Amino acid sequence: MMKGKIAFVGNSALTMMNFRKGVMSALVKDGYEVAMIVPQDCDLSPVAGTGIRVIPIEVDCKGTNPLHDMRFFRRLKTIYRQEHFDFIFHFTIKPVIYGSMAAAACGVKFISVVTGLGFTFIKRNWLFRLSCLLHRLALHRAQEVWFLNPDDCDCFVSLRLVAPEKVHVIHGEGVDTAFFAAEKSLPEKFSFIYIGRMLRYKGVELFVRAAQDLRKEYPDVRWKLLGPLDREDPSGILPEELEAWVKHGWVEYLGVSKDVRASIAQSTCVVLPSYFREGVPRSLLEAAAMQRPLITTNSVGCKEVVMDGINGLLCEKNNQESLEQAMRTLLKMPREQLLQMGQKGREMVLDKFDEKIIIGEYLHALEKHLRKQDIPNSK
Repeated sequence: MMKGKIAFVGNSALTMMNFRKGVMSALVKDGYEVAMIVPQDCDLSPVAGTGIRVIPIEVDCKGTNPLHDMRFFRRLKTIYRQEHFDFIFHFTIKPVIYGSMAAAACGVKFISVVTGLGFTFIKRNWLFRLSCLLHRLALHRAQEVWFLNPDDCDCFVSLRLVAPEKVHVIHGEGVDTAFFAAEKSLPEKFSFIYIGRMLRYKGVELFVRAAQDLRKEYPDVRWKLLGPLDREDPSGILPEELEAWVKHGWVEYLGVSKDVRASIAQSTCVVLPSYFREGVPRSLLEAAAMQRPLITTNSVGCKEVVMDGINGLLCEKNNQESLEQAMRTLLKMPREQLLQMGQKGREMVLDKFDEKIIIGEYLHALEKHLRKQDIPNSK
């Protein structure tokens, strides 16, 4: 007997598969029919055989053209009315705003998940005011609004974008701790690695500058970058900049990988010097699960993953000197202490961020908000 027809709506198939495939697969296994409504921006062959159906849609993720947004809103309404979903989960800014409005218009129950606020909620300009208005309009009909960290939750409540009784904080989006298994040894040669998109606000330029300075003191240490360039983002690193960094010998560029485990295992420490309003950074969670010490900033989202001095080090936002000091501290640390840091990190992930815990959140929410009489095919 089918328990219900569920949709997951986001702005990227790649992100949906990387972050939520485990959750969607668990819902299918539990008896739900699951569809993901996403742009087709990656190879979707891994979906085959999972029972997850793909419904393609176009969304202008970073644009501000209202005509594009209205087209997205109308398309979602059409899909919702055709599919007769029993419950919908929305992720990322535009699906949260326009998906929530579409679900409310169609009378479908939904939860919207705020996965991070980015720069929109840092600068109090017209875009911030517009975003506040749209979120307030979109979220008032939600069954719940989920956040990945308490800072984003407090921000929305204080701005009166959502009622306090509707908010719920989950610990990130879950990590498969069997897939990201513990690495109980460290590589012989010390290396730092940045994993993520090549964006200035994620601190990649700070990482390179720190590498440039510290190579004079530590010529045998490796500094590595792994992740894609992003030409559409205004803070994206230009290809010629990256080429110059590599040519000067400051960093190594490893390109893009579908499976980051080998790169994490071959590194001593994972570094994310982001000064962006993150949700909870996936790269840090995966590295912690694999027992690697971390360095990140004392900023929204990032600080949720690092207990300073326990499983890694926190540095100041957008501060090269602070980042370099954190790197020096780890470089001087005995290997046994580094291993202990890694162990503490995995213990934290198992206790708070394990995918099984997050799957439980989804199952509980569906059991709470769906009754048998809500589901036409439940009899």
